[in-house]
Amino acid sequence: MNGDPDPRRPRIVVSVFDHAAYRGGGQLVVRRIIDRLSRDYEVVLVTTDSPVDPDGLRAGIRSVTLPVRWAGPRLGQLLYHPLLMLAALLIRHDLWIESLTPPFSSSFLPLVTRRPVIALAQTLSARGMARKYRMPILVPIERFALGLYRYVIVLNPRDGDLVRTSNPAAAVSLIPNTVTAAGPPADRPATGSFCLYLGRLDVTGKGLDLLVDAYRAAGARTLPLVVAGAGIRTDEIRLAKLVRPLADRVRLVGYVHGRRKAELLHDAAFVVMPSREEAFGLVALEAMAYGKPVVHFGLHELSWIPDDCGVKVTPFDVAELTRAIEELSCDDARRDRLGRSARAYAERHNRATTDDAYATLVADILAAEGGHRSGRARRVGGRG
Repeated sequence: MNGDPDPRRPRIVVSVFDHAAYRGGGQLVVRRIIDRLSRDYEVVLVTTDSPVDPDGLRAGIRSVTLPVRWAGPRLGQLLYHPLLMLAALLIRHDLWIESLTPPFSSSFLPLVTRRPVIALAQTLSARGMARKYRMPILVPIERFALGLYRYVIVLNPRDGDLVRTSNPAAAVSLIPNTVTAAGPPADRPATGSFCLYLGRLDVTGKGLDLLVDAYRAAGARTLPLVVAGAGIRTDEIRLAKLVRPLADRVRLVGYVHGRRKAELLHDAAFVVMPSREEAFGLVALEAMAYGKPVVHFGLHELSWIPDDCGVKVTPFDVAELTRAIEELSCDDARRDRLGRSARAYAERHNRATTDDAYATLVADILAAEGGHRSGRARRVGGRG
């Protein structure tokens, strides 16, 4: 596992639980971080499923695959945590970036390494997991785990507050997600023939049951719904049963990426995000980069979406969600106006600036910890 040491550059290890059933925006963020850090550091990726992605990683990135894929997504997540602790003991590193993983948002790496560990809190999952599986013990375990980290990156202010409640001494950095604009803006960006849901098929967490209920009640003029994504087998089967009576207006197209994903975003009239819980909602920003309005529940984690870029619905109010989808389906002018604002917002959020924020944070921590690199040892971690 150690590989050949490179004394000239610090070694940064980035770990993420990457299973096909959970593939989504989190893995995209990790690939971008690796791509940016590999300019300045030796980077090692520790993961479980697809360690090298030709669309997202530079050639030559060293990877370590933890053998949990055979166990499936749920048991695999449980096995991942102790194996990751073992990996932290065996793999030489100057700094470790740990993308936090359910069910309690931590693999407790600070317990097994004296090197700095940055917790990348793409999702704080314990509360959602506790509700889903009726295991309230997950919440205090997560609170204890968060108290172990000196450095934490969050994607939204609410998660930053949760981290500080558990660990007032942590240096918390708010680094929101960004995307690259999707080419030249269209003349009428929100012209399209369907409403699109894009993301993981987690029926409860992503609110797909609520979306199906909304379409069951929606009027005849409502645009049809295309659902693109994949999930664990039980969620895929559950969703298929839910939409079977609506086969004439709801279509499941499975997991999409690359050109097919771009085509769906380009051809959609608007995107709907009925999530009960989110960390940031990268799909919303991707949709906005294509000039598509976003219909979403008014979650704290989605408060970054401006009012003029979509339609905010009272959380979990199916009747209001139905009305929002119906009205936006029938109002081309409103979709066009919201879509133009969405595109302008996405263009203002520069991906390169965000990627550089990760590199700056790593350099500052290495300097503050007596590491190899760059510059003066200043206080690391903003207060978001």
